[in-house]
Parts: sequence; structure tokens; C-alpha cells
Amino acid sequence: MHMCEDCLSLLSLNQWVYPLVRSSPVSDLFAALSYEESLAKLLIHQLKYPPFLKDLSSQSAFLICAHIALARPEQDFSDFVIIPIPLHKRRLKWRGYNHAEELARQLGRAFSLPVVTDVLVKTKHTTPQANLGKEKRLANMKGAFQVRDLHAVAAKNILLVDDVYTTGATMDECALVLKKAGANQVLGAVVARG
Repeated sequence: MHMCEDCLSLLSLNQWVYPLVRSSPVSDLFAALSYEESLAKLLIHQLKYPPFLKDLSSQSAFLICAHIALARPEQDFSDFVIIPIPLHKRRLKWRGYNHAEELARQLGRAFSLPVVTDVLVKTKHTTPQANLGKEKRLANMKGAFQVRDLHAVAAKNILLVDDVYTTGATMDECALVLKKAGANQVLGAVVARG
């Protein structure tokens, strides 16, 4: 199933890149849409929850690509690798696929970049972030991720991909783990910012 062209045309692409606070391990955030838009919420909800419309990942990735071209047309990803935010094995079994990995694969095709899916892993089963406030989100993600192979990220520039950026707890924790493992620069890319 896909979102029709009429619905896609109703979405307003963000025209800027979000600079994040200095303390964030993520340098910049590419966020195609505002999560306040009802169609953006619907798109993400149908990608992540039953009936699990996995095919929406291609249109979601298209929106990210269009946003990047609009917000920072000079962006060069030629020396980047793409890493999706990983799911815990329990969540992966429930959904049947990792939505962030599906987005990452589409972005990898669009930018002709390698997608690395087995280096960053989620080792701790956590409460879904959508149900938590900011402080609990931060605590929930603490120590939840690990890098399996330091050589795979050492001195690499990374485009870290997820569906939504709200407080930044998940993306920041992943970026922190990647940087501690030797990654150079980490940029974030999401469908929507909450």
C-alpha cells in the first residue's frame, strides 16, 4: 500500500536542517516533516504498527531525500555509511521487520551508500518511547545500545536513520555509543520531528 500523490502533495517539507544542541553527539538532524502534521503521524503509524505497511518505507525515504535536497542541496554523503536505529530482538519478532532499517535501505539506494545493519545493536528491551516523558525517555535508553565491531565504525561518518525524533533520547544514545566506538561525525535523518 502506498500514500497517494494527492496525500503526498499535502505534506509540507521542512526547508531547514535542525542544528542540535552542542552537547548532542548528533551534529545535525535532517527531519523531512513535522510530526504535528496529521498525515505525517498517519504515515509513521502505518509503517510501525498493525497492519504494518512496510512498503511505506520507500515513500518515507523519498520524503527524507526531497527534504535534504531542499534544505541542504550541497550536502555530500560520499564518505558516509548509513546505520539504522536497531530494534531489540523481541520488538523485531513482533513487527517482523525494522522500520528504520527499511528506511535506511531505501536511502542507501538513493544515495548509493553502504547500509550497515549488524554493527549497532539494541541489547536492552525497553518500554516504547511514545509512552514516556522526556526524563523517562532519557533513562529508558541509557545503556540500551552497543557496537559489535569497532573497526566497522572507526573514523567513519555516519548517517543515523530512524522514523521520528522527539526528545532525541534514542538517536543521541546511539550516536554517543558510535562516537565512543570511534565514529567521526554522526548526522541524523528521520521522517518527522516531534
